[in-house]
Amino acid sequence: MQTKLEKIEQKFFSIAEQTGQLIFDGDARTGKIEWAGAIEEFTGYTPEEFSKVDLNACRDIIHPEDRERVWGALENSLKKGEAFNQDFRFKRKDGSYIYVEDSSVFLTDEDNRIYRAIGLLKDVTERQNAQEKLRTNEERLLKYLQNFRGIGFQLDNNFDLLLLHGAVKVITGYESKEFLSGKIRWAQLVDPEDLSHFLENRRKLDSVANHLVEHEYRVRSKNGDIIWVFESIQIVHNTDAAPCLYQGFIRDITEIKITEEALERLEKLRKKEIHHRIKNNLQVISSLLELECDNLLSGDFDREKIVKAFRESHNRIISMSIIHEELYKSSDMETINFASYLKKLTADLFRSYKVGDSNIRLRLDMEDLFLEMDNAIPLGIIVNELVSNSLKHAFPNGKSGEIRIELRPEFTDVNNILSNNIAGTVIQNNSYTDRSFILIIEDTGTGFPASVDFRNTSSLGLQLVNTLVDQIGASIQLEKGQGAKFKIQVTDF
Repeated sequence: MQTKLEKIEQKFFSIAEQTGQLIFDGDARTGKIEWAGAIEEFTGYTPEEFSKVDLNACRDIIHPEDRERVWGALENSLKKGEAFNQDFRFKRKDGSYIYVEDSSVFLTDEDNRIYRAIGLLKDVTERQNAQEKLRTNEERLLKYLQNFRGIGFQLDNNFDLLLLHGAVKVITGYESKEFLSGKIRWAQLVDPEDLSHFLENRRKLDSVANHLVEHEYRVRSKNGDIIWVFESIQIVHNTDAAPCLYQGFIRDITEIKITEEALERLEKLRKKEIHHRIKNNLQVISSLLELECDNLLSGDFDREKIVKAFRESHNRIISMSIIHEELYKSSDMETINFASYLKKLTADLFRSYKVGDSNIRLRLDMEDLFLEMDNAIPLGIIVNELVSNSLKHAFPNGKSGEIRIELRPEFTDVNNILSNNIAGTVIQNNSYTDRSFILIIEDTGTGFPASVDFRNTSSLGLQLVNTLVDQIGASIQLEKGQGAKFKIQVTDF
């Protein structure tokens, strides 16, 4: 019998050594401990060195932070005679620590006194690290959900809540426990107009290819407010591909929805305004054509005169179409860069009069200036008329020369402003602007006829210029001499 027991003991020790475990047999009276198993692999000590570790020395191989807990549990087990089971950090010879699980039982004599302790130390470092990693991930997830301005959730196969975390009260006004207890169900909060759509999307989860459903809907909070939410929900499968649970998140998108609705209303107003302006511009074109028609009917039939009239009308229409082209390119759909517009307009005019390769040069000296449609269109027609006039009359018989357009803000000296006691001005960097600018159209041609008063003339183009200048509240001057120079001042644009 003794030989059989010794064989069993030898096999047990061999298994313990092969599996990296440590076996101990301690005498409760003397405190001496016999060690067996994978001593060197487990502790870093040789079997001879570790044989000197008794009950008192065991305190030193337990991590200081775990020592009081483990020793207290040991004393409690000894008093009650119950099995001892504790996890703690074990100090190896090199000073490093491993996580171990200590499972021990106590043997008693005929007087019910403990005389012997038999146990097993198992290295559980990998398991403990995995648990620590899982715990850390859970803590990070909970922290993320706490800071997440939304709600994370999990549902079982019946769409009953398993987990609910995040800004539940902030969004709904209800506590998480009210949902988890079943007192409040999420579907109860869904706006009646969105409920059928909401339930349909839940049913879709089992049929959609990627098992993910994202949708927006409205919920009513505890205080009656309507909240727009975005929900993303997906199926989580078991290893056998069977649906396990549903999980997802809900985010408050009320502010985004309000912004989208405001932008949509603004876009409708802009389109309405643009259509209104287009209608007005078509009316302007109609009036111009009517004036041109009256002008042609007042004299004898002249083919060349009619062709010229049509070309001029065509250029006026083009000047307005370029305005609309620039407007649609503009970021705010309200204003255009007038300097950019003038570059295109004058290039089209030169092509129209076929002077691209002639001796007439175009020089532009302009600063960026943004104007609203109400000012840009009349000014565009004014420039069209004055530049066309120069191209037609200023350079007869192939004469060379230059047409120059200047566009610049107008600045006035601060001291002059103060001395004239002008209120409401802005002083900055020793300069002043009262929202005014200068537009100059001049040429180096034959000059404007001295006998012609440009303010009182039969020329439809010049009549149009004066009318439009008055319309926008601007002023216009003509400097005669070597060539013609029209200077237009626009204020409060």
